[in-house]
Amino acid sequence: MPGVILVLAFFVIPLLFVFYMSFQHWPGVGSANYAGLGNFIYLFNDNSFRVALANTLAWVAAGTFIHTPLCVLVALVLAKRPFVWKLCRTIFFLPNITSTTAIALLWYFLYHVNLGPINKALAAIGLSFMSRAWLFDPNTALAATMLPSVIYIGFGMVLFLNQISTIPRELYEAAQLDGASAWKQDLYITIPLIRRAIALQVLFVVGYSLKMFEYPFIMTSGGPANRTINLSLYIYRQMMTATQYGLSMAAGVVTLAVGAILLLILFFVLRRMSSDERTCP
Repeated sequence: MPGVILVLAFFVIPLLFVFYMSFQHWPGVGSANYAGLGNFIYLFNDNSFRVALANTLAWVAAGTFIHTPLCVLVALVLAKRPFVWKLCRTIFFLPNITSTTAIALLWYFLYHVNLGPINKALAAIGLSFMSRAWLFDPNTALAATMLPSVIYIGFGMVLFLNQISTIPRELYEAAQLDGASAWKQDLYITIPLIRRAIALQVLFVVGYSLKMFEYPFIMTSGGPANRTINLSLYIYRQMMTATQYGLSMAAGVVTLAVGAILLLILFFVLRRMSSDERTCP
């Protein structure tokens, strides 16, 4: 019973409130005025919102198709326990226990036009023509903002290492007797047997990408010209800057809908994987 009360108080009731207020015009004080679908119509006619939605989906794609495979690759290498593998595992995991705000500030300094080590390193090796204002160039700002979250692979790496450790060694021994190379063992034994862990990692990535706020807020504030704005930052702006609470909650409802659609796709893939496993001889 206490669990039900907590779920109602901190999830169901706030969620219903968000849905209700998404159909209202409300500046945060006073009475709200019914707006019908006006907030949603405004959103999809607002170029900033469309850019925010596209950028959020880009975060999801980068996490799914770049970050997750990178996690798998590093886990496969460390699972073979090379020299100082424990040290490497610790180093890779450290950013996951560090404040995201601190990491965003660190990368802001790394990208700094005049003081940043990235531009200084390019100049030192004769590639000064490649130096630029990474966070203020419309062509590089989004990718530069995404880079930290893509390369910090600690959580996914540990998840996959744990899953790999449960695979019976007899499978690899039998494959070795059949002449399978190390990469073939990974391709035909390890990766198929950690598919569920990969799907779980993608689930985490989707949730993380939909609520990503610190990197674009601290590193670019959504600029230049809204090139790095995402749904979380758009919601923040509408609520805290424009005091359009109804509009921000409508954007929140759209974010929930996007998340639900992505989860349905993921669950469909999981069901197909399960049915394929049952039909395999």
